[in-house]
Amino acid sequence: MVFRIVKLSDLNLEDRRFRFTLNSADSRLLRSIRAVGVLQPVIVTARQDRQVLVDGWRRIEAARSCGLEELPALEIAEKIGDPAVFLVAFFENYGQRPFSLAEKSLAIRKFYDFRLRANEIIERILPLLELPPERRMLELMLEVSVLEERFLQVIHRRDWKPVTAEQLLSFPPEERAWLLSLIEKLTHNQQREVIESFYSLKRKTGKSLEDLVRKEKLAGPTERLLKGEISAADRLLAALREEKSPLLSGLRQAIEAEVRNLGLPEKVRLDYDRNLEKPVLRIGLEAGEVTELKEALQSLSASLENPEWRRLFQLLHYEGE
Repeated sequence: MVFRIVKLSDLNLEDRRFRFTLNSADSRLLRSIRAVGVLQPVIVTARQDRQVLVDGWRRIEAARSCGLEELPALEIAEKIGDPAVFLVAFFENYGQRPFSLAEKSLAIRKFYDFRLRANEIIERILPLLELPPERRMLELMLEVSVLEERFLQVIHRRDWKPVTAEQLLSFPPEERAWLLSLIEKLTHNQQREVIESFYSLKRKTGKSLEDLVRKEKLAGPTERLLKGEISAADRLLAALREEKSPLLSGLRQAIEAEVRNLGLPEKVRLDYDRNLEKPVLRIGLEAGEVTELKEALQSLSASLENPEWRRLFQLLHYEGE
């Protein structure tokens, strides 16, 4: 590589053949470059008489925002082919941070498009990306890589796992778009559960998403969530759980009613496995000193004669008829 100073205006930033990372320049990088400029050179190479960026997209974005006109660069010789140049881009980023699932899919797509054989991707690249070295995983990643940019950004920001992406891809394109609008601003766990629940309901009922959300319990929170009321997510998830597993939902409601009936003080908290796979109660005590701990324990001990405790454990161990 040859060190040189390049003008931003000389870079063909429309050519993204080597880009697979999705992070944007953050405030820390902007402050750094505004203060001292770009210290770490970007990597470029010539293609069709223009300089193409190999690595350094965040630095370029920040430099442009700060009004810089030129910055340091390392230039890879033009005679080096695209596959070898992409290896530089890949490994330049590989040691810096874990890639999101969306970025992994884009990297795999680049290797595939640069004619790396499928078996080589499976055996060499998938393990590097901490993905199972299986053909189905290669196929899944290639499917993810061609999703619309807005889908990829959601997957990237919330760091999805492969199973969630696979469930998403089982929906027709128009239903994917609807789901994205619904879950875009939710947390990772909320996104995962909404997709998994609709996936299960579709398999169970054979109905479209449009038909599923016509049900009164789903229609209200769905409409509110689409209008941007994020607080409606919890109600939607509760409704989805009930639709998916009516018995399980009923047991949860009965357990929570018994917990309320116990009337325990605020400093004594009960919790349980919401999937009811482990029939145990978890008890939390809050105390700032020995006296408070003793009072909480005495209150808990005194309540053990209440019949609600027996009913709680009966519900936790319920296995149906």
